[in-house]
Amino acid sequence: MLAATTLAVAVPLAETAHAVQKKRFEPPLLFGVEAPPPVPVVVTDPRLPVGAEIVARSRPLARAPACSFRAPVCVHPTPGVSDETTLLVLDTLERVWEKLVRALVLPAPLPDRGRGGSDALDLYLTPSDRTALAHERVQVNAEERRFGGFDAAPGFCVAAADSGVLAERAATLCVGEAIALRLDPGETPHTRRAFATELWWLTGAPTTLDFEAVDAVQRAPWRALSERELSRRSEGSALVFDFLEETLGVGSPGALSTALISASAQVTSADSPAWQNEPDSFDVLRHTLDEDEQRMAGTLGALSVARAFAGDRDDGQHALALEWAGAYGSPSFDWVLQFSKLPKRVRLTPVEPTGAAYVWLDLEGDQAGKTLAFQAEWEPPAEFRFELVKLDADGNEMGRIDVPFQERQRSVEARIVELAGARAILVVGTHLERVDDDHPFDPDVAPFEPHSALVYLVTL
Repeated sequence: MLAATTLAVAVPLAETAHAVQKKRFEPPLLFGVEAPPPVPVVVTDPRLPVGAEIVARSRPLARAPACSFRAPVCVHPTPGVSDETTLLVLDTLERVWEKLVRALVLPAPLPDRGRGGSDALDLYLTPSDRTALAHERVQVNAEERRFGGFDAAPGFCVAAADSGVLAERAATLCVGEAIALRLDPGETPHTRRAFATELWWLTGAPTTLDFEAVDAVQRAPWRALSERELSRRSEGSALVFDFLEETLGVGSPGALSTALISASAQVTSADSPAWQNEPDSFDVLRHTLDEDEQRMAGTLGALSVARAFAGDRDDGQHALALEWAGAYGSPSFDWVLQFSKLPKRVRLTPVEPTGAAYVWLDLEGDQAGKTLAFQAEWEPPAEFRFELVKLDADGNEMGRIDVPFQERQRSVEARIVELAGARAILVVGTHLERVDDDHPFDPDVAPFEPHSALVYLVTL
């Protein structure tokens, strides 16, 4: 179990200064140490879903495994996988175990009571399929859960027989998700994969699969970052954990993310067909922020702003270490507007909860002495957090206007009274939808209902 300090929310760490080459101004392409607080008691409406379905999957047929003498891991080759590849992957799996469990001191996955021939974590290798989607190349399956306390389950992995860095990535996702199954098997499959991907980003090197994962999320920023089922957006959603590690983390790498999963553990009844996932990691985060909707909205709003500066737009000021993603890290924009064409009223793409929408206003030169007025309105039960970011000619943030947020409001207004030196204004809207008046956002209550907002910009 992690030390109690890992859930402490202290003064945010100084944002990492990245050595990046400054990018000249170019408008984006269109569309392009205290004890932790008690775990919150979450009372749910019995009509609402509370967790993913409990599914038991059989293990693949495989030859005799190769097992490690240094770590409790085994690799099982299925037909078509060579012994040489098996031994190379075993060496990789050993190193990943030592890195995560021994170096980062994360909890070890649970033993599986000999289901794979020993108590080791079992990885089944299948012939590599280059056409498979990134999130399909690794599967981590929970086995029969343990009773007599908080939910916990061992697991086994099935992965494509890749080599080199792709094998290391697959091994990290395997061990990472197995750790999550020990801590809280009730967490959504989407969240478990995002957590494991964050461990990979912290300890490994980006691959083509990581570029694809980030692109899947940033190309459609209006989609939810927290969901129930595993999808092509799950691995890219690791940017949520990446952001929280940078802004709230006070321990070793991965400690905060691991603590969020650990603190959301609960007890599922023996006859339940689905996991009990209340509280979930979002509830724990909200509770860690003192159940303060203003702070929660501010945190999600800051995440959306950081997403706008990911990849090749990184200016070294924002808490997402994704400069390696290059053009794949930049989010798509709903609208690109020109200052000379104001006033303009535009409708944002409908945004799912935890998603974001972006409007870029090109000031077309220095507009010193001018005042810009902003207004947004939407329909309940949606809640939006808006921020206006001033950018200089290099695309760096000069400052921002945090538009006041109030619960259950339907519109907001703000002004930027001095535009001197700015070359663009970025409007960032984050959807904070509630399930209903009594229930905040829950990743298990799907499908999500997207909501739009009208944004009005005018000079005064």
